[in-house]
Amino acid sequence: MKTKITMPAHLMYDGQEENLFEHFSAVAQRLGVYTALDDILEFLVKRWNIAGLTGLSGEGRRAQDYLCSLGPRFRKLVERAQGSGKQLPVVPFSWIYGRQVQL
Repeated sequence: MKTKITMPAHLMYDGQEENLFEHFSAVAQRLGVYTALDDILEFLVKRWNIAGLTGLSGEGRRAQDYLCSLGPRFRKLVERAQGSGKQLPVVPFSWIYGRQVQL
């Protein structure tokens, strides 16, 4: 969790597009199919009762605090990125026969 969260599909490859997963992910987020605001991390932290765990070592308590703070931190990052007003690139998307798609 400290280095990077990697989605299982990050190895997607269709024989044509090197950045297929990144493009797929960007389009899915833009369309609202799956977004960083879906609270999956916060859901799992709550479901597994991470905040309620007791009897942890110092290292365990630090890990607990870290995990419990990730959801809100990710939310702030996503909200900041969405409000940045950056012009999104347009790329050909191999899954739809090279049609130009705004990421």
